[in-house]
Amino acid sequence: MKLVYLIQWKDDPFDTLRAKHPDMTFVHATSQAEAIAELADTEILVVGGPFYAGDLAVAVNTAAPKLRWIQSISIGLDQFEKGGVPEGVLFTNAAGLKGGTVAEHAMAMLLGYLHGIPQMDRFKADKHWGRTEMRGEISGLEGSTFLVLGYGSIGQEVGRKARAFDAHVIGINRSGQDAPHADEIHPITELATYLPKADVVVCTLPLAEDTSRIIGQAAFAAMKSSALFVNVGRGAVVDHDALKQALTDGQIAGACLDVFDQEPLPSDDMLWSLPNVLISPHIAGNGGQMVPRFTALVGENIERLKDGRDLINVQTVKATAAE
Repeated sequence: MKLVYLIQWKDDPFDTLRAKHPDMTFVHATSQAEAIAELADTEILVVGGPFYAGDLAVAVNTAAPKLRWIQSISIGLDQFEKGGVPEGVLFTNAAGLKGGTVAEHAMAMLLGYLHGIPQMDRFKADKHWGRTEMRGEISGLEGSTFLVLGYGSIGQEVGRKARAFDAHVIGINRSGQDAPHADEIHPITELATYLPKADVVVCTLPLAEDTSRIIGQAAFAAMKSSALFVNVGRGAVVDHDALKQALTDGQIAGACLDVFDQEPLPSDDMLWSLPNVLISPHIAGNGGQMVPRFTALVGENIERLKDGRDLINVQTVKATAAE
C-alpha cells in the first residue's frame, strides 16, 4: 500500500511506521502539488482540513482511483464536506487526540493576555521597565466563571484546566447532559441565559449548519463588558463583524483568537491593530502529545485496514463533488 501524507510538522511523525511496515510506501508531500502528483496510485491520504481545498480536493475526487481511506489531521469535518470525499472512501479524523493540546493553548493565550505578556514583550523591545503602567492592569483566573461552548473532548479539557486555576466552569453542549470537569452543564438552547454570567467565554464549537455565526451581535451584547472571548473552535461560528464591533465599542474587554472566518487573516483586517486582541495563527492543535497520539492512531488504523477490521474515528462525510 502507498500512503501519502501532507504534513508540515517539524519532525516526521511516520518514521516509526516506516520501520514497522516495510511492505508499505510512505510519501511525505510538502505541498498540495506534491500530493496531487502522487494520487494516481495512492491508497491512503493523510491531510489536514486547511490543505483539503482547491486543486487537491478536486484531484482526490477525480484522479485518485485507488484511494481507500482519508485520515484527517483535523477534528472538524467542514473543510472535507466542502471539498467532498469520493463515494466508498473511508474517512477518519483526529477526534479525541487534540483536547489537551488545544485546551493548553487556549489557557496560554488567556493567561498571557491577563498577565500582560504582550505588553511585557513590547516594553522589552523598548528596554522600558513599565512597572508603573502594568501593575494596575494584571488580572487572573481565581474565582472567575468560565463558559465553555462546545463541551466535547476539547471543551472538557478546557474545563479541567480552568478548574485547576480555581475557576467555576459552566459547560454548554447540545443535550445538557453531565460531562466531566464542569460545575454546571446546560444545553445550547439556554446559551443566552448563561452568557451574562461569564468572565471568560471559550468557544470550542465545531462548524455545522446550526453553529455557523452562532456567536454574533446578540451574544456579544449579552456578555459582561469585562468578559474575554477565546476562540479555538472554528472561525465561522463567529460573526466577525459583530466581534470587531463588540471589541471597539467596549461590549467585551478583549479576545484571544486562534481561528478566523478567513485564513490567513488578511493584512488589512482591523483585528491586527486592535490593542485588546491576541492573535494566534491557527496553531492550537499543534505540538504537545498530539503528535505521538496521532502517529499511534494512524498505525492502529493501518493494522485494522490490513486485517479488514473497522477503523477508529470513522466519520460520515457528504460525498459531494469538489468545486
